Amino acid sequence: MSQEDRQFVEAFARGMQLFEALSKHKKSMTNGDLARATGLPPSTISRLSYTAMKLGYLSHSGNGRAYQLTPKTLNLGYSVLSGMALIDRCTPLLKTLSEKTGQTVGLCVRDKLHVSFVQVEVGADLFALRFAVGGRLPVATSAAGIATLCILSERERRTMSNRVRSELNRHNGNVDAFNAQLEQCIADGGIAYARNSWKRGVGAVAMGISYNDEQAAITIPFATGSVSEANMRTVLAPILKEAVKELLAE
Repeated sequence: MSQEDRQFVEAFARGMQLFEALSKHKKSMTNGDLARATGLPPSTISRLSYTAMKLGYLSHSGNGRAYQLTPKTLNLGYSVLSGMALIDRCTPLLKTLSEKTGQTVGLCVRDKLHVSFVQVEVGADLFALRFAVGGRLPVATSAAGIATLCILSERERRTMSNRVRSELNRHNGNVDAFNAQLEQCIADGGIAYARNSWKRGVGAVAMGISYNDEQAAITIPFATGSVSEANMRTVLAPILKEAVKELLAE
């Protein structure tokens, strides 16, 4: 990469790979674990983890051999969240939707081939799913991910969809199912549906929103055992559509 782009700092990129690996695994990792997860040489990982620990972004776990992220890393995330106008605009709506449906409602933004929860209102229903800020879902198999693609320009959507298909092909994923979900979302005016595509027993409805230069998706995930497909389409989807319509009209 550095040979192709003289502005690209390889050492910085490798450091970010280390943080991304720890964030995705959500548990402590040894240097060996990090080397396998990133594909970087063990000697490079050793220097990176040592440096990050000295700077206060990593600490040793209980056994002293593995590393874990420290609260200092939250400073980086909080500055991003505080700068998102969509969060302030959507937070009251998430609460209202959660109260109406009893389900958890989240605001998600796309991060490459994943979407991340940046705000969550946990539902009061006994079987409501529990998601937290920072949780991630794959674009290819989540209603929120499909919804974020649907609001892109046709050119951007084509580019991102091709990237999703390539990733699915590399991991023997279901490209036909992805194509069908995206086509349905476009045909249904931006509402996306998912049942058992990301994880068995989990479904969701979602709809993308654009506000100024920010794009996101509001999603209502649910346990498929407690919400039928008919309920998903005739109850949850209309409530979400109307809420988004009112939000954008304000």
